[in-house]
Amino acid sequence: MAPFLGLNTINFVPLLLLMIGLIHTYRHVVILVEGRVDVLLKEEESELQRKLTILNKPHIQTIYAPWGDTYDCIEFHKQPAFDNPLLKNYTFKMGENHIVSTRSSQLEKLLNQVDECPKGTVPIRRTTREDLIRAKSLSSNGNPDKQYRAGISYRAQKTGETLYGAKGWFNFWNPSVNQDQFSSTEIALYAGSGEETNVLKHGWRVDPQLYGGSNLTRTFAYWTGGSGKKEGCYNTLCSGFVQVHDKYTLDMPIYKSSTVGGLQYTQVTFISLEFGKWWLTIHEDIQIGYWPSELFPAFAPGAGWIYWGGRVKAGKDGVSPPMGSGQQMDDHAYHNGYIEQVQYVDMTSNPQRPETIEYTIDCFEHYNARYYQKNDIVHFGGTGGGNCQ
Repeated sequence: MAPFLGLNTINFVPLLLLMIGLIHTYRHVVILVEGRVDVLLKEEESELQRKLTILNKPHIQTIYAPWGDTYDCIEFHKQPAFDNPLLKNYTFKMGENHIVSTRSSQLEKLLNQVDECPKGTVPIRRTTREDLIRAKSLSSNGNPDKQYRAGISYRAQKTGETLYGAKGWFNFWNPSVNQDQFSSTEIALYAGSGEETNVLKHGWRVDPQLYGGSNLTRTFAYWTGGSGKKEGCYNTLCSGFVQVHDKYTLDMPIYKSSTVGGLQYTQVTFISLEFGKWWLTIHEDIQIGYWPSELFPAFAPGAGWIYWGGRVKAGKDGVSPPMGSGQQMDDHAYHNGYIEQVQYVDMTSNPQRPETIEYTIDCFEHYNARYYQKNDIVHFGGTGGGNCQ
């Protein structure tokens, strides 16, 4: 794991002059974020403070995780998810409290977990000003012109058919990325079109920009709701996701990653609609939490298509990072990124294997994907590089 970013060397003379000039305008705030100077309008600073107040609720207990994050144990019904304007009319059933404490010794050897919160509370990662500033720089797709996928998609096959979930086992890797790149594996559901598209996805990601300079592999979730025009939300950096598990969260660090031709470390992700809630389940029976269906008007009644595969983002220099293992594609699953037991949930609420798929490959120069229907597995990956067309 790469160390967190330290402060860069800064010439403080021009910086001081800049700060003095901005102070005299009475409209800007100058702050230092991970070694760079950020200039915010006072209105922007006020908005950051407002969001921090919403996201960082009064808590019962604080947990300082060994990987550097801070988690607050917040009463279930007081967590920030329910401050989302789209949930203003959200109602609970009498005595509703979904907190769960399922355990898996196998998963505990792979994923870091938060120390258990007191009964009746759930762990919510404490959001910092720096988190929000980094998130603000990520557009709804993190500059889609510089993002490249390699995987497969399944679309509803007939008029009126809708998709109520997606599932798959994926292997973890720790590809090398620069500070302005990311590399990930994801299972994603989509509905709508153009700027009105709603998205819901989960997987793993190496993303220094999202995770404060760290090159550690971590799980992640991303969604766009409402009209779909606003910036999307990663993990719990905005209100909407309802945390129900007392130890597992959306953004868990990964202990171990797979090796080429060797041991494969895997996890199953299952996103499914049940009684108006899009549940996120890992390792078959560990429910981390859910997104209320009120967040996704385009998902009424369900999704339109699903994507399984890798996604990367190129840096400012146009060079894209490795995907999956970082090796060129071949027929050996243990050499590449993969998702097996690829399934969607149909109108009968039963998982189904897709019979008809589309390849989604954005940069053949550096990435590829191959679906083996007989074995129900998709391989994907590549070395990365420049000049993607």
